[in-house]
Amino acid sequence: MGTHAKNFIIHLGLLFSGLTTMFSGLLIQINYHIGNHGNKVTTDDVFGINYEGWTDFHKISIVMLSALMIYHIQKHWKWYKVVIMKKLFTKNRQVIILSGFFLLAAITGVIPWLTDMMNGDEMQRKVFIEIHDKITLFLSFYLIVHVIKKSKWFFTNIEKMIK
Repeated sequence: MGTHAKNFIIHLGLLFSGLTTMFSGLLIQINYHIGNHGNKVTTDDVFGINYEGWTDFHKISIVMLSALMIYHIQKHWKWYKVVIMKKLFTKNRQVIILSGFFLLAAITGVIPWLTDMMNGDEMQRKVFIEIHDKITLFLSFYLIVHVIKKSKWFFTNIEKMIK
């Protein structure tokens, strides 16, 4: 497989897993978290899937997105080092902020997951879910901006692969 095809598949995977993570996360937020203070019946279905199904779908999307992001960051590690070493933060503000929100969303998303698996404090778990929910709203915005900015690369690579 050629470099263009491999990069295209990785980016397509990032796009797909990013969108499915964002969609399922927002759906969970809107239908099960917002305004019900934990009293929403989690057996209520949305599009024929209950809360447990949506959280499983969200977790699968997250694992896929995280694996691809690790590869993506590793592939662009030299770029990150140059930006940090030469203090090019202003010129690359959007990607740096996106990276920061991704890291914060990952941390605040993993903590409730681990807390639940270890039968930890339920109130602490809910606090981190609330923080995670707010951070991901900003992350979603920056992710959409990033995808729009990179859409030219995406379509250019489609043309290269067709030729």
